[in-house]
Parts: sequence; structure tokens; C-alpha cells
Amino acid sequence: MPTNQFMNLKPEKRNLIIDSAVKEFAENGVLNASTNAIVKNCDISKGSLFKYFETKDEMCLDLFEIVTNEMLKDLSENIKDFSSDLFQKIIDYSVWETGWYIKNPLKGKFVIAVAKETDKDFVKKRDERFQKKSENVYEELLSNVSADLFRVKKSAVAKIIKWVIEGYNQEFLSKVDLTKSSINKLQKKYLNGLVSNIDVLKRGILYE
Repeated sequence: MPTNQFMNLKPEKRNLIIDSAVKEFAENGVLNASTNAIVKNCDISKGSLFKYFETKDEMCLDLFEIVTNEMLKDLSENIKDFSSDLFQKIIDYSVWETGWYIKNPLKGKFVIAVAKETDKDFVKKRDERFQKKSENVYEELLSNVSADLFRVKKSAVAKIIKWVIEGYNQEFLSKVDLTKSSINKLQKKYLNGLVSNIDVLKRGILYE
């Protein structure tokens, strides 16, 4: 987490640092992001930046938590409008999520950049820190869905959904060049491929 010194900054300065760092990571990726560019845009010293965050990787992960918490807060306010049918609900969630990225383009590209990163050390840190949070999203999608539909327990269904969707996400993102693709175009491509993966889910978890 960011240091207390960062959290005690005036909101205007704290938000300026967050926005500048998110922009840098979104546009250049995790490994190529420049802390020099971040401090220049914020008009602070590099020494000050590393009083707020331990390392560049930790700064990226701290920002990822801040942004995804904001996204999950919005999700909790909108999930009531999703279909009660599990598979349509997954589509509704995916439409909502990519729509959130379109409304918040820099934050959206930042989240995608972090999810797309393949550096082994960074991926290990990311997954250790956020794996449980991603599982909670899939468990929330199962709220108000009858367990009688499933061959296995709801907790197992949540894990299966996570494996299938995140496997698809990783394959999809590995083929995406964020510098050449708009999120609007990515949304259309993503949703087209999602449908076939939902068919796999149906065969795997529903009673025939």
C-alpha cells in the first residue's frame, strides 16, 4: 500500500500523482514506464516519489488497487441491473466492464496493461496480491443464481468461471497492441470471442 506520507497529502496533489502515474503506465506499460516522466508531470522529486511508494512495481500495484477499487464500487452499484441468468449475467458484466474502460480510457488502458504484463516477477506479485479479489468478483456474479442448476458447488463454479474467462482474457490480451487499438474496437472483438467461451462454461457446469 502507499505510505502514510502519500495518503496524508492534500487530495489535489495525491490525485495529480495518481493520474500522472496511471497515464505513464497506461501509455508505456509496466516495464517501460518512466518514473522520471511521472515526477516531471507532478513537479516533485524522484526522492519524494519513493517516499510515497517503495518501488516502481509497488507503485503500479498500489495504483492498480486504487483504480480497481473504484471500478468495483461502480460495479456494486450496477450489478443489480444485470440479468439473473448466469451466462447472460457474465455477458452483462463484460459489457459493463468494457464500457467502464471506454468511459475512463486512461484507467481502462492502465488496468489492461497491468493484466497483460508477462514479466514473471511482476506477475507473481500481481497474482499474490489480487487473486482473491478477482475470485470475489466471480462469486458476486453468482449471487441470486440458484445452486440447483450446477453439477458442483457454487464455490467451484466461481473458480471454473474464473479459469475460463481469465484464460480467454489472457489469450485475447496477448494478441492486442494497446497503442494501435481503441477500447471501443477491443470491446467488439472481446465480446464476439466471449460467446464461444460461455458455451464451454455451460457444458462444464450445468446439469444436462
